[in-house]
Amino acid sequence: MNKYIKYLIKSFLILLITAGLISCGHKKNPTGGKKDTIQPEIVSVIPEEYSDISDSNIEVIFSKPIERNTILSGIYIYPPILKKKYSWDGNILTIKILEELEKNTNYYFNFSKKIKGEHGNFLNTSSSFIFVSGKLNANRISGNFIYEEIEDKSKPIQMTILTADSIEIFSQVAFGDAYIVEDLNNIEHIIRTYIDKNTNEKYDYDSEPYFQNSIDPANSSTMNIHLAYADTIKPNLKSINIICNNSIDVIFSEPISSFSEIAISTADSLETEVKIVAHYLDNDELSLLTTLLDTLKYKIQISDILDFKDNITSESSLIFDGTMLQDTIPPEVISSYPRTGSSVDSFLPKISVLFSEIILVEDIETKLIEVETGNIEDIVILNKDSKHYILSSKHRLNNYSSYKFTLHAKDSSGNIMTKPLETIFLPIVRNVNKK
Repeated sequence: MNKYIKYLIKSFLILLITAGLISCGHKKNPTGGKKDTIQPEIVSVIPEEYSDISDSNIEVIFSKPIERNTILSGIYIYPPILKKKYSWDGNILTIKILEELEKNTNYYFNFSKKIKGEHGNFLNTSSSFIFVSGKLNANRISGNFIYEEIEDKSKPIQMTILTADSIEIFSQVAFGDAYIVEDLNNIEHIIRTYIDKNTNEKYDYDSEPYFQNSIDPANSSTMNIHLAYADTIKPNLKSINIICNNSIDVIFSEPISSFSEIAISTADSLETEVKIVAHYLDNDELSLLTTLLDTLKYKIQISDILDFKDNITSESSLIFDGTMLQDTIPPEVISSYPRTGSSVDSFLPKISVLFSEIILVEDIETKLIEVETGNIEDIVILNKDSKHYILSSKHRLNNYSSYKFTLHAKDSSGNIMTKPLETIFLPIVRNVNKK
C-alpha cells in the first residue's frame, strides 16, 4: 500500500512539472494599457524668446519624453550654429552653444514635426523661436494677398522665408487678406508662398497657386503676394471687332503684357498693306487706329505675343472682313485724375485722361491756368496717340495755388467732344523739398 501511494505522488509531481513546462512554452505577453496617441508639444523655452543668447544655453521643455535621435533632423537653426551640443534631463533638452555668434544678428530656431515622442507620435506643430546675439533686428515685410481664384481665400498659405541665395530661414502659415513677417535681419530676403490644396506638404505645379519674389526690408517694407496658378497655355488671337472703317478691336485669348509687331494686309495675292496709325493695349483687348478700310477680306498678324505668365506665341493671325462704315460717334472722357476740387501732393502732378477711343496728339487742345494769377503753364504730354493720355506741367506749380486744367479733343474722323474736360485742383505739398 505504501508503495502504491508513493507511485501516485510521484506521478502527480511529474504531471505538475510537465504542465508547468507546457505553460512556460506558451506564455503570453502581458496586455498593455491604452495606446498613447497624445502628441508631444513644446511647453516653454528658457530664456524667453528675443533674449540675447551670446553667453547662455537654451532649454526646451517638452510635454513628454522625446525620441532623442529625431532631434538631430528635427531642429534647424539659421544662421547655422555648427558647434553645439544637445543634452537631456528627462523632458528637458539643453542646447549648449560652443562657438562665438555673429554680432547683432537674429537667430531662428525651428522645431519641425519630424521630432517624435517615445511612443512614435510626432510633435503637434512646427514652431519657430527667435533669439538674438547683441541687438535685435526689427525689420518687417507686410502686404496683401491677391488671389487668382477667390475661393482660395479661406485656405491656409504656406510661407517660407529664405536668404537671397535660397537658404531657408524659417516658415510660417498665414490666412486671409494680409500678412506680416517681422524681426528680419538686414539682408535681402526671398518670400516663397503656395497653398497646399491637397495637404501633401509640397507645392504641386499643375494644381496649386504659387508666388516667389525677393525684397530687401531695409529699403522696402511692403510687397503684395499674388497667388497665381501656373499657366502653360500660349496666348492667341481670338476675334476681331470692326468698329468702323478706321478702328479695330483685337481680342486675345487672355490678357497679354506685350507684343513686338502688328501687320495688316489684304487677304489676296496683292497683300496690300494697311497702315496702323496708333494702338492701345488693355488686358486682352488691343485697339487699333488704321488707315481707311474697304469691304475686302484682311489678314492681321501679331508677333511675339507675351502673356503675364511669360508664355509667348511667336506669331498668330486671323482673317476678317473690312467695312466702309464711317465713325460718327464723338469721343468721351471715361475717367480723369486729379478729380475736380481735390488736392495733389506734388509740384509736378501727373494728369491722367482716359478716352473712349484712340485720340491723336494733334487732335487735342489743353490748357493749365493758375486761377489766382491767370498765368498759363506749359504742358508736357508724357503719353500720347492713345486712349490714355498722361500730362504734366513743364515747370513746378506753386504751393497752395489753385489750377484749372481744360481739354478739348476730336477723333481722327473729326467728331468733336460734346463736353470739354475741366478740372480744378490744388497742390498741397507739406514737405517743401518734395518734388
